[in-house]
Amino acid sequence: MEALFSLLGLLVFFAIGAFSIYLLIDFIEYLKKYHSKRWKQLSFERLFGISQQDFFFYQFHPLKFIPYLFNKVDAEDATVAVYKKRILLSLLGVMTMFVMFFLGSYIGV
Repeated sequence: MEALFSLLGLLVFFAIGAFSIYLLIDFIEYLKKYHSKRWKQLSFERLFGISQQDFFFYQFHPLKFIPYLFNKVDAEDATVAVYKKRILLSLLGVMTMFVMFFLGSYIGV
């Protein structure tokens, strides 16, 4: 029975993580489409000399994007604030599940 709970917890952990990734990709696409000026501030223009259209993943500055994500003040539309809140809540869920299952099993609780 304990193995079933561990498996279920692991599946929930990965589901919340996948949902967080989906939200981040959707938010980045929204920024690229509706707030192109902000996206240019948060992304590399040509990473390693390759343009953004030819890259497989999104070229954003992590040191600029993460503070923008955690910034509470939004001068933009309400949709950006909703995206930020959902992403932060899903990341909080991932961190909570990490503490519950991985650190709990490491400590032996």
